[in-house]
Amino acid sequence: LVQISGELVIKPSQSSLTRDQYKSFIALCTDQSDSRIFRWRSPQQKDIPENLNDRVTVERQTNGIRLRIRNLTTDDQGKWECIGTNANGQQTQKSFQMIVKVPITFHGDSIQYVELGESVIIKCSVQANPIAEVSWFKGQDKIRIENPNYELVHDGLHIKHVEMSDNDIFWCRADVLETGESRDFPISVIVSKPISQTHITCANPCAIEKKTATLICEASGLPTPKYLWFYGSDSPVGASEVPKFVVRGNQLTINYVDETDNGKYSCQAFNEFDRKGQRAEYNLNVIVPPRLSLISPIEINVDSQHPQRVSFQCRVERGSTDNLSLEWQYLNHTSIQSTNGIFIDRTQYETHKLIELRFDPVRREHFGNYSCVAKNLADTTYSIASLFIQFQPVYVGPNTNIITTIPNYRSIIRCQFESYPSPHIQWIKMSRTMQDPQGRILAVGIDNGVNDITTKQIGTTLYESVLSYTPTEGDFGLSFECRALNPRIGRHSFTLQRAQPPRTVNITHVKPLSNGVEILIQSSDTDDLPVLQYILKYDIQDAKDSQLQTLIVPAQKTSKQKIIKVENLRPSTYYQLMIVAESRAGIRQQTGPIQFRTLDRQIPEFIVDEH
Repeated sequence: LVQISGELVIKPSQSSLTRDQYKSFIALCTDQSDSRIFRWRSPQQKDIPENLNDRVTVERQTNGIRLRIRNLTTDDQGKWECIGTNANGQQTQKSFQMIVKVPITFHGDSIQYVELGESVIIKCSVQANPIAEVSWFKGQDKIRIENPNYELVHDGLHIKHVEMSDNDIFWCRADVLETGESRDFPISVIVSKPISQTHITCANPCAIEKKTATLICEASGLPTPKYLWFYGSDSPVGASEVPKFVVRGNQLTINYVDETDNGKYSCQAFNEFDRKGQRAEYNLNVIVPPRLSLISPIEINVDSQHPQRVSFQCRVERGSTDNLSLEWQYLNHTSIQSTNGIFIDRTQYETHKLIELRFDPVRREHFGNYSCVAKNLADTTYSIASLFIQFQPVYVGPNTNIITTIPNYRSIIRCQFESYPSPHIQWIKMSRTMQDPQGRILAVGIDNGVNDITTKQIGTTLYESVLSYTPTEGDFGLSFECRALNPRIGRHSFTLQRAQPPRTVNITHVKPLSNGVEILIQSSDTDDLPVLQYILKYDIQDAKDSQLQTLIVPAQKTSKQKIIKVENLRPSTYYQLMIVAESRAGIRQQTGPIQFRTLDRQIPEFIVDEH
């Protein structure tokens, strides 16, 4: 349809037009005369120029002018006029009202962070044409907000005091009653705290050379903090081709650390609310395990006439000095004290990390190994100092010169020597003859009576030799020498002596019974040979017809005390008893008998006191 008013015609012909935002629009203005000049005027009262590249432009036609609008906006809403001017300068105009329809559009972030305990505004502005009515809801169930802690403002929802319960979904709803359009915009509100208390920890000891160091960055904040690691202040630490640095969340792991990794490391803690966050620093100091210099062994020849002194130096070649300790120890891990000719010199420790172990004068008992122990937070290490002292063999035991035995009975003779170097030990039978004026060196399988000779080392410098020998009558009174050569000589002599029978039996207690007796005897440590058995002879005292009985009881080798029990005796009877001990050397002459009386068989009466 065409409307004519003042001879101008506009197509479309409606006086009020509604068009959607961002759409294109054209309108044509004509008349029935070709002599008019036309122009279009915008709602802002500006004439529209003819420029094909402009969003709003005009296109001149043979009998009119066309208005072209690309991508309609709200600025295009209002009164548009077409003005025609004839040759006489007379103007005619025609207009229409443009309404730009804007659908509901929300402006605001779908995730918004609010600080706990603060007053904040949840941003949500609504753009719509016609104007929309805005309301707010909370939670998945979209419960209308009516709490006085919330207040509707022009650009959102004001929360007067943020609480943890506000960590929820809020809904910004827009309703356009003129068009019936309604839309909801969900906003995830995350209750937050700024980053605080940022610090870096590392287990003690933190970084040990050639091992792994793990730095842990910890901070407080909501949402959960995130972390970035830096070497120094600005160089980010990330994955490398060689897995030197490994970042896992708040942990920085440095593999196979060395002294080049020393320095300052920093951690930046932040979250979505507090983008700047906080930074913490940690100065990494790689702890190098101690390394000691090798200590050369020392071997000297001790001469009592010419005192000597020796010393060992223990020096730390490499290692961290923090919490470093350096000391000399015996091999049983006890500290060496300055005593008995041993001195510890620490005067060079502070300047050269060196301590000295000095022996002045050197004595035989100083022989052995000593340990220099260095310890710091990384490790403990040690170096051994060996002092070898050559000395004449020294007899140390057993402390006797007499060997008691009997003919044709195998005897064991032992001797022990301290010696360095290791000695050659011989046994010499001191029966001087024309062939052996210095005595005869005994050998197994050659000399009669020699059953076996064994020599073994039983300590660092302690050696033992054992001679197993069966003597004859002619050997008693002779000396047997144990001789050690290294090549200096040490010797000790034993004289072979005939063993005597056991001493008188020591009866310590006699306990009579109704039908027997218990006798407690004490064995002697001074008998020449072990007791083999005890012989008891007993009879009724003053009996007219002698009924002498004999009881033989084997001796116990493992016990110094022995209880001998005699049974089948008469009750209430006096007995006399003699007891002797027997060894391979014979029986000692009997001493006078002991007397005792057995108990009667009366049963004692016991009265129970109920009180």
